[in-house]
Amino acid sequence: MSNYTHLTSSERDQIAALKIDGLSIQTIAARLGRAGSTISRELKRNALESGAYRPVPAEGAYLLRRQRPARLEQDVKLRGYVLARLLEGWTPEQISGRLGKGIEIGL
Repeated sequence: MSNYTHLTSSERDQIAALKIDGLSIQTIAARLGRAGSTISRELKRNALESGAYRPVPAEGAYLLRRQRPARLEQDVKLRGYVLARLLEGWTPEQISGRLGKGIEIGL
C-alpha cells in the first residue's frame, strides 16, 4: 500500500514558482519529495487553456473534483450490485475486476 497524500496549496505554489524558473518535472519532484508522475499529472490536469500553470485555479479545480459524488452514490443499480457481491463474500478487488470486464448489471 502506498502512503499517497494529495498535493497541498503550498506545494502547488512551489510547483508554479519552480516551473516559472524553468525547472524540469523531475527536478521539481525531487525538490518537493514527490514522484515525477505526481507533478506531471498535476501540470496536465490543472493547466490553463493557455498551457500555463497557476496554483490558485489549480487548487479550485482540485476542490471541485473532490466534491463530485462517488459513483455508488449516483448509480443505484451499481450500488445494489456491489452490496450484493459484498454480502456474498466477494472482495472489493474481485468486484472491481468483474466490473472492469464490462459485465452487465441486471438487478
